[in-house]
Amino acid sequence: MDNLSKRLKEYSKNGAYPFHMPGHKRQLEGAYRYDITEIEGFDNLNNPTGIIREMNEKIAKIYESKASFFTVNGSTCGNLSAISAVTDFGDTIIVARNCHKSVTNVAYIRKLNIEYAVPDMANRTLIGPISLEEIKSSVSNLSTKGIVPKAVVLTSPTYEGFVSDIPKIADYLHSKKIPLIVDSAHGAHLHFDDTFPSDHIDKIDICIMSAHKTLPVLNQGAIVHVNSDLVDAENVMKFLRIYQTSSPSYVIMESMSYALEIIAKKNRFSRYISNLRRFYKEISPLKALSVEPEADNRDFGKIVIYTNGYMSGEELCNRLRSEYNLELEMYNDAYALAMTSIMDKDEAFDELAHALLEIDEAVATDIKLQNSGESDDKDSLIGGSGINISHKEKTPSASYFLRRHAKKCESYEISGKCVYLPIDECEGKVAGDAIIAYPPGIAIIMPGEVIDRQDIDYIKENPNHIEGLYDGKMCIWPRDN
Repeated sequence: MDNLSKRLKEYSKNGAYPFHMPGHKRQLEGAYRYDITEIEGFDNLNNPTGIIREMNEKIAKIYESKASFFTVNGSTCGNLSAISAVTDFGDTIIVARNCHKSVTNVAYIRKLNIEYAVPDMANRTLIGPISLEEIKSSVSNLSTKGIVPKAVVLTSPTYEGFVSDIPKIADYLHSKKIPLIVDSAHGAHLHFDDTFPSDHIDKIDICIMSAHKTLPVLNQGAIVHVNSDLVDAENVMKFLRIYQTSSPSYVIMESMSYALEIIAKKNRFSRYISNLRRFYKEISPLKALSVEPEADNRDFGKIVIYTNGYMSGEELCNRLRSEYNLELEMYNDAYALAMTSIMDKDEAFDELAHALLEIDEAVATDIKLQNSGESDDKDSLIGGSGINISHKEKTPSASYFLRRHAKKCESYEISGKCVYLPIDECEGKVAGDAIIAYPPGIAIIMPGEVIDRQDIDYIKENPNHIEGLYDGKMCIWPRDN
């Protein structure tokens, strides 16, 4: 059957000379051979009527949505387009506090007022799902002011895989004619195996998925699903044209087309699930380290490895990289995160399990020696690797993202010249820009919020994972400071 991937591969071999963009003229090897512009027969992503439209329709059929649109600008573009499509300037939206920075950015662009809803914590460390009660409370708070939100924007699954109770939340919101937008950037794979929590895409008005995060798609490949009578799909497409590049990458589009062929091979997911089951069984003997267990409301393909105060997540990642040649997704003080997918090699799961068990055994052995009094050094190092096993309980990093801050103004009200001050001089002042922990792209401080001591301490402790600083200084709105 003809598809974009097959057509591009055939075209790369036909010898047609490109007197058109891009400037590399397909004279280089590799992906360059598929990198074309909107020439005859290859459609236009921003106005699809041919083979790209067919790909969108195939995606919609697979996910059982009313309409689906592929984008080469990631879930960022999807979030911008989705929220813009259901709001007017000056409207109010309810936003989960753990939202991606693109959500607050579009609030700035569209001059939207934000009411924050706070997710639950999971195991005192991770950002968990958001409850129906929290959404009801946010809607009620606005109602007392005579405001009906134009949309509710949630993140599900979270970066670490927790899924909210979408059906109950959606039913409640739809009873009030409020559309539900779900940033499901990390959930593009959930639809393909019942072992995972359901994506409940049939309940979501606009669902945005980063296909590149968990499917075999190149970076920036994402999907926007519209599945609602409350949302105009044509309006979503209008804003995709506004926010998306006018020179979309055919290389990224080809990867999505090819991914659909891979996904069609059902054994990919059954083998993936089998590998995950084996991994969790293999690491069950862990003593000092631990792994977030399987749960009905969590994608267990996100492997969360707790260090339990015996080392930092950074130290664990460094050892996995230097000694085992394994590169993890992210880390913080309390844990490290390994992301998996259907494309992982079978042996990779065994290698990670083996590495964790070896590191864990070294930690457990040193703990035993210390407890027995055979070691006088309370800060002894694991196997000479340089990892300190002094046990310290850290403040859970996730708690920084979920604290309610005093808000002086909305982000779009910050006008005029801001000033840039050293971090230690910013306590009690109003943030003129978002301070974001990256990964996962969640704001610690939103523009217009009052900076407190905990914010400053977190920024100073995590300087390499912060966006929004300028030469070590913070952007401050001087008004009313």
